[in-house]
Amino acid sequence: MATWRAVFPILLRRLVSSGPPGVRRSLNAARLAGAGLAVGGSAVCGALLGTGWEFGRSERLVVRAQKEDANDEAKESQSIRKQRFMQFASLEYEGEHYMTPRDFLFSVMFEQMERKTIARSLKKQDVDAVLTQATKVKPGPHFFRDLGDKGMISYTEYLFLLTILTKPQTGFHMAFKMLDTDGNEQVEKREFFKLQRILGHKAELKTGLGNIPSPEDPSSESSDVNTTLLVHFFGRGGREKLQFSEFYKFMDNLQTEVQEMEFIQFSKGMNFMRKEDFAEWLLFFTDEENNDIYWQNVQSRIPPGESISIEEFKSFYQFMNNLEDFSITMKMFSVANRAVKLAEFKRAVKVATGQELSNNVLETIFKIFDRDGDNCLSHGEFLGVLKNRLHRGLKHVPQQQGFEGYWKCVKRETIKGANEAWKQTGKSPF
Repeated sequence: MATWRAVFPILLRRLVSSGPPGVRRSLNAARLAGAGLAVGGSAVCGALLGTGWEFGRSERLVVRAQKEDANDEAKESQSIRKQRFMQFASLEYEGEHYMTPRDFLFSVMFEQMERKTIARSLKKQDVDAVLTQATKVKPGPHFFRDLGDKGMISYTEYLFLLTILTKPQTGFHMAFKMLDTDGNEQVEKREFFKLQRILGHKAELKTGLGNIPSPEDPSSESSDVNTTLLVHFFGRGGREKLQFSEFYKFMDNLQTEVQEMEFIQFSKGMNFMRKEDFAEWLLFFTDEENNDIYWQNVQSRIPPGESISIEEFKSFYQFMNNLEDFSITMKMFSVANRAVKLAEFKRAVKVATGQELSNNVLETIFKIFDRDGDNCLSHGEFLGVLKNRLHRGLKHVPQQQGFEGYWKCVKRETIKGANEAWKQTGKSPF
């Protein structure tokens, strides 16, 4: 009973801080009950934990719950992009969902679909009409916009396209060469499937290379359903070959198209972006607790009317695509316990990414992310914001809403509280 008196305040403290307002009020009332709840702690906590808990040996109890919780988080982490895909996909054919080119653009521009409609079910003649359109639209930085809703993008292709938007193009050239056994800078359709699935799965999975399908794995082959990208690259019959030079242009055009769309979105259609709009674009997908501080910096340090050109915006985008290399450079400053000044930051960008950012952009970044006013960058928080921006918020598992999400949180925080009480008392609370 003494152990429960120790663990119960810990559990309540965790649950009160993490629950929705209604549940927080209930748990606060429970905390005020004090000793009465401590006496009945085992019964109350048994109700909180629900049917997923077995009362046996205490070690088995905690370990099993921790494993279940870890499995839940792993499933959520691996399905987060699938959830986003399903949220925006508006087509269905033979039991599989597909995006239109418009759906894809919206999925990378917006956090969520405002009004989701039922997926349109396609027949074979509809698919044929869609694929015919793919042969008529010319490649270029308006390719997806010109196609609009007349196209089909599979989930694997969605992952692949996301990778193009978040990784430097040099990595694709290396992967292309690995599959180009003839050394002629071109691949066939079957080889492209392997490239697509390998790079697409690297975007989806956060675990090691062992979870990425091997190029020799038969499961790496695509289905028989043709898509807009396959027809665009290999023709209706699938017998044409894809030159790397063509693929490089496709990657460059896709990045340019998304950059232009986002610039138009946040500049409100103007051919320049005000610096406060640039800050809004940077912080759009981040849930950093310091957002209020960043916005105070924008209001107090950036004069009204200052702007950023689309060329500066595109250069910053290219810098973000090399963020992994730049992060290594920033870690050197952390290890040396050195502050990052503007000149050092500019040099680090050039060394790590080969890109140059204008003084106009650099000064804007420092004004936003210099928390202490010492003309030095809070680079850890800045990198966190950039990673969220680059991956459109998909690096983090979305919090589940309602009571289902809350009870998962109850379970997770109860485990933490039990472990904490175990360390403090030396006894299992169960």
